[in-house]
Amino acid sequence: MSVPSGVMLNVGDPARPTVFVGLSPREVSTLRRAELSPSQWAAVYRVAVVTDTGVATTPVAGTYEAVNGVVVFTPMFPLDPGRTYDVVFDPRAAGVPAIAGIAGTSGRVTVPPRPDTAPPTTVSAVYPGAAEVPANLLRMYVTFSAPMGSRDGQHYVAVLDAQGREMADAVLPLDTGLWNPDHTRFTVLFDPGRVKRGILPNRRAGRSLHPGGTFAIVVRHDWPDGHARPLAADFRRDYTVGPPIERALDPAEWRITTPAAGSRNPLVVVFPWPLDRGLLQRALSIEAGGAALDGSARIEDEERRWTFVPAQPWQPRAHALVAQPELEDPSGNRVGRAFETLDESDDTHRPPTRIPFQPR
Repeated sequence: MSVPSGVMLNVGDPARPTVFVGLSPREVSTLRRAELSPSQWAAVYRVAVVTDTGVATTPVAGTYEAVNGVVVFTPMFPLDPGRTYDVVFDPRAAGVPAIAGIAGTSGRVTVPPRPDTAPPTTVSAVYPGAAEVPANLLRMYVTFSAPMGSRDGQHYVAVLDAQGREMADAVLPLDTGLWNPDHTRFTVLFDPGRVKRGILPNRRAGRSLHPGGTFAIVVRHDWPDGHARPLAADFRRDYTVGPPIERALDPAEWRITTPAAGSRNPLVVVFPWPLDRGLLQRALSIEAGGAALDGSARIEDEERRWTFVPAQPWQPRAHALVAQPELEDPSGNRVGRAFETLDESDDTHRPPTRIPFQPR
């Protein structure tokens, strides 16, 4: 039987690949008789991660065995799929004369990536959910079926006009993508300087969207997901453009249906026009006795309706619907302040708006 030479990777057990160096039977016997200590083995047989810049880093910890014509390195923790490792076998490095005559070798091995059986990532939705959006639209969301990679959407999301041409300077280019924590939702931000009337970009170019017009948002399939795979397919959604909404949110206009005490029927809040879906998920809550009430919220009817079901039955006591100051509609209008206001101060530190109600 021929003796393997050089550095090789053994993936007989895909869950725990090993690295081996081929030697002659005589050399293997010499190594075994030397009875090297763990520190001497680590000096002789070095396996290290190779970084993206091609540099070998700190050695990987593991165990060593000279047997059957090879010296086997078994890592303490499994080697990473898809990662490259630098391997150096240098018997002289141990300072043991008995093995100094064994020839050294070096090389690099790459662990094969694990087979990916997950279905391709898709665009699951684009928001706003309504088919018509206001001409002063400021924010949209693209949501995905699985986590995406770290690249932002600057090169993968396009806003097209009615003729299919990309709308120049419509979307604000950003160096850092606007992702939610698990990278399943990306924010598309229209340039606020063009949306807001009266400031220089708006005076020069006007708004990108015009009442009565149409546009499409397109997500290209080559956007890499969290496994560096392209999306399953391109995605496109068409919208029509309605009149701008240029007034503040007014909770007095919200229609609230109060549930019955002792039930777990939902509290229902209906808005006169759609609110921002991303902000609705975290900027509305229910309090009772000054503490947040456990339960589950849902956003329905194309962001015009918010419902809350408590974890325990409603109690016949005072509650409050709490709107945090950052709550907005997709055009940037907040409670008590329209996006078009000339006041540029940060009002996110204002106290929340509390709307009292009591189940009966």
